[in-house]
Amino acid sequence: MGAQDRTEEVLREIHVLFSKAQPYNDSKKRVVIEKSKMMDLLKELNDCMYDMMEEHELTVQSRDKANRKLQKQGDDMVFEARKNAEDVYAASLMYSDRALAEIQDIMKETEERIDAVHQELIERIREEKRIVKENQYELKSQLQDMIDTQKYLRLIEEENVRRKKEKDSSSATPTANPYADIKPEIHINEEYFRANGLSIDGEDTPAESALSEEEIASMQAADLDAEYFDWKEEEEKKDNETSEPRKVFSLFGKKEK
Repeated sequence: MGAQDRTEEVLREIHVLFSKAQPYNDSKKRVVIEKSKMMDLLKELNDCMYDMMEEHELTVQSRDKANRKLQKQGDDMVFEARKNAEDVYAASLMYSDRALAEIQDIMKETEERIDAVHQELIERIREEKRIVKENQYELKSQLQDMIDTQKYLRLIEEENVRRKKEKDSSSATPTANPYADIKPEIHINEEYFRANGLSIDGEDTPAESALSEEEIASMQAADLDAEYFDWKEEEEKKDNETSEPRKVFSLFGKKEK
């Protein structure tokens, strides 16, 4: 039986004791009770009170213990949750670090590829520039050879005049002719003079008078044309005799034949 039940029972016994007691001198406020019995009930009531106090203390202690237990459980849950959160955060940092490292590797590889392509383009441009410069040197050499032999001087002069006219038509700024100071050599075809009954020193024959400037120019052109076609015929014969391909340089460019 608990302290509370025992206390209630003692209180009922005290109540019964007073209700059954005899009145003192017919008084309504005073009664006669047995002292020893009343003292026993009071002692038992006192014990019940101590028991209730102990039970209350035990209840408080139990509650405090339960609170401490719950607090500990809550702290453990918070600690575990914080630990898990830190683990997740650390894992996310590790993943981010690995992802950034991979991105850096990709960027480095891309940079190396771009540098390689750029270097390859530079090398190609330099190679093309070198080839163009070699072609330019060869062209200048061929032009110099032709200037020295005076074979194509008239053709070069005509081409330069044509280009100069085109340039003058498109631009008002004239350009200097690189062949202006070059004097062509005039070759006289003696056979032509003899066939036409003319004198080489300019003297008149009985049938003809002195030559005009137009006739002299036509004779010079015929002489140059004859030399050009003779040279061309010789070159074609050489080409037919040789089986290996050779390079032919035009007047204003280079091409493979």
